[in-house]
Amino acid sequence: MRLFITHDTPGPQWQLGSLSPALETFALIGWSSDELEGGVPEQVVNVLARSLAAFGRVTFASSTISVTDTPGWQMRGSDFVTRYRTRSVLGRMAARFSARATVDLTLLSTITEQAVRRLFNDAGYPWWNQSQFVLLSSAGASPPDFDKTAFNPAALFEGEWSEGFGNLQPLGVRAILRPGVDGDVAGLLYASSEARDRFEAILSRSAEEFGMSLRYVNETEFIEALGSSRPRE
Repeated sequence: MRLFITHDTPGPQWQLGSLSPALETFALIGWSSDELEGGVPEQVVNVLARSLAAFGRVTFASSTISVTDTPGWQMRGSDFVTRYRTRSVLGRMAARFSARATVDLTLLSTITEQAVRRLFNDAGYPWWNQSQFVLLSSAGASPPDFDKTAFNPAALFEGEWSEGFGNLQPLGVRAILRPGVDGDVAGLLYASSEARDRFEAILSRSAEEFGMSLRYVNETEFIEALGSSRPRE
């Protein structure tokens, strides 16, 4: 099994929204797999979870934790949790995969690899349905205080998710990870080339630790690599 990464501007087929050329640095990550079952292969989950946690603080949506009505972030062991009241943007997203018309957005912020693994298999925010987002902050950073910039994190589920990056960078967010079409790829928007180089060095090392390789390709090669690895009917 191999990982592939391209820095080319992604085409619309990846369903990662409208990414402005003015944005900083972007990467598209994919993987070869002969597995018949859907979802992210376990080996890839291992690599991505280790890489994200090694970079720093990881913040994502979670339906497996309970949160009180206390405003702001609350400590839960070594992690932090918070809840934001649903706006219509999240209600539309949730309605695609939930019997409930509206839900609250619960966030988990962690630095542990084991907790990060949960984001790829959360039934309430399914990765395969592109109903997940991941915010990466530097090691030692606090969970992002969205109220400081009046930013609604539910906007990160929308097609224009990248437009909110300017409001997140003052909060210490260095990158945003979003699942692409069918959850078979991951788009990663970085705040800077330094953040990109650091994360991708970690990603390469983590891949080696789990017996995988990381290959840089252009988008055409990326498409061919992923297409050739898919099981045939």
